[in-house]
Amino acid sequence: MFYEINGIKINTVSFGSGEETFLGISGFVADWHVWMHVFELLSTKMRCIGYDHRGAGESIARPETISKQAYIDDLIGVMDQLGVDQCILGGESFGGTVAILAALQHPERFKGLVIVDTSSSKATPLNEGEKQFIDQIKTNHLLAMEQFIESVFPEPNIEHLKRWGVRICMKPKPEVAVRCIELGAEGDTYVPVQDIKIPTLVVYGDKDSEAAIKHCTYLAKTIPNATLKVVEGAGHVPILTRPYEFVEAIEKLFPEME
Repeated sequence: MFYEINGIKINTVSFGSGEETFLGISGFVADWHVWMHVFELLSTKMRCIGYDHRGAGESIARPETISKQAYIDDLIGVMDQLGVDQCILGGESFGGTVAILAALQHPERFKGLVIVDTSSSKATPLNEGEKQFIDQIKTNHLLAMEQFIESVFPEPNIEHLKRWGVRICMKPKPEVAVRCIELGAEGDTYVPVQDIKIPTLVVYGDKDSEAAIKHCTYLAKTIPNATLKVVEGAGHVPILTRPYEFVEAIEKLFPEME
């Protein structure tokens, strides 16, 4: 359903029911479908909520309204609109950054975190690869997204997911995609992840980028109650390519999900 939240209409979905709620946030310009396989597996045991974050999917927003704080405020707005006092919060890629920042700002709203292939939770200057990606989006949007999808799905025999991924990433306008990349350089240069006290599962695919693996390893060592799960042979999106292994890992850490 669409809800008016913080000045835009946000597309939300809710599956299953139960005492516990799992909420998943996607990264970059991906929409809620990134979590669809996980929701399918978990929704027989608990409520699962997803939404198209600001600017992605059907949650249309102007680039200048997109910020890290807007993402956090929208997340809390979605929870309030759907009557969720507390949830286990999952964040994939940049969604993991949003999840970390939200848990630090609103610790009372979250029972646990699941961070997936997140490259950085603090502001870092755009590197040359990101600058080139921005230039390519401006020059040839479709080619840029095709190459991006190839880089995040290194697993064999998943052409169907790659085709689907390109279609999803092409929904937002190029200027929205550029804005989403620029967000990585904005905000605080220090994020006190050691202050996160709730149980946390950090997941990465061992075929992902060096930056994502390095940061996930750091998070697992620095967050006091963190557990690390490495998905062998997986790339940047194991929640799509290896959902059974992923769900098994979070059920082990959060027995209330059983």
